[in-house]
Amino acid sequence: MSKISQTFEDMQSLQRFLISHGVPFASYRLPGEAVPVTIISDGSFSKYSSIKNALDEENGFVMAPFYPDDEIYFLKAHYSVSGVRFSPFSIVIPDGRLNLAASESQAAVAITYKADIQSVINTIKQGKAKKVVISRVIENKDLTTNKVPILYDLLLNSQSESFVYLAYFPGAGLWAGASPELLFRSDKNRVFTVALAGTQKASHQANWKQKERDEQEWVKQYIYDCLKASGCGQIQISETKTVKAGNAIHLKTEFEAEADPRLFPSIIESLHPTPAVCGWPDETALQIISKTENYDREFYTGYLGPVYSGNKISLYVNLRCLQVLKNKTLIYAGGGITADSDPEKEWEETELKSRNMLSAIEKILNLASDSETL
Repeated sequence: MSKISQTFEDMQSLQRFLISHGVPFASYRLPGEAVPVTIISDGSFSKYSSIKNALDEENGFVMAPFYPDDEIYFLKAHYSVSGVRFSPFSIVIPDGRLNLAASESQAAVAITYKADIQSVINTIKQGKAKKVVISRVIENKDLTTNKVPILYDLLLNSQSESFVYLAYFPGAGLWAGASPELLFRSDKNRVFTVALAGTQKASHQANWKQKERDEQEWVKQYIYDCLKASGCGQIQISETKTVKAGNAIHLKTEFEAEADPRLFPSIIESLHPTPAVCGWPDETALQIISKTENYDREFYTGYLGPVYSGNKISLYVNLRCLQVLKNKTLIYAGGGITADSDPEKEWEETELKSRNMLSAIEKILNLASDSETL
């Protein structure tokens, strides 16, 4: 395979080049930080069966799927650059050319999704589970690969409270998102995570129903039990508060604990998937999800983020995301189903959660249209 040498001065041109030449990379910005980071591989990435193998690598980017038995992707940071504009930055990489995945996934129409939700509600009422998270896919054919860096830039400017990313693993599609949910963060021997549940429009004053408060309590209890069982000490739990993420608000409770860094892999495996993206009890919920959803979630509701030496890890649940394939884009959204759920309201919640990505795509198309008329 031939090698290519290229110099860049801005993030978008760098990202377009990497995508077009089939080079794995990840751009991300942590919540509350001003400067995004882009890490680039040497043209390859690793697949592992355990998060421990990825954490042993250090200095790279992890992308893990929803189903715990599926392979975890790890991108080693051979190059790293910060910012949206930078001093001339040179790389030498193999030329793999564009390699986007194909997909047979189909969008669920409203009537089918609502029927699935009602079926899950009936299963829950039979006592087989307390909560199950059911998701769907929305197809869009307007977002082309050369416009994805623009999407990432729009998310950077509009989602300051979220983990914003753009990641490309050839064969798995091109992924982008703005997640409000931390799964696991570590700093030396301190670990942090959150319970995040409940969804309402950000334009409304918070009016949390008992269903939403129950969901939050399940997630809180699950996380506490995971931390305790994994050997964490000095577990501190914050008050539950309402937080904004894009066009939605959620209930959020923060956790902080102390743990030996050798326990980090088992803590992460214990936490994922949380009831916020799977359900409760988790094994039963996984079985119901597998039987109900008509597609493979792949990395949606998995987790991802940077890993650095010195036990500095920042992993976020892959929410509010999309996947760009050869001939279409898949936008993912879901909601927690309980015995008190209403299929119509659950459909509306997925519509709300998908608006961030759909609005960004619409804005990109409008920008392109305006430039053509100038």
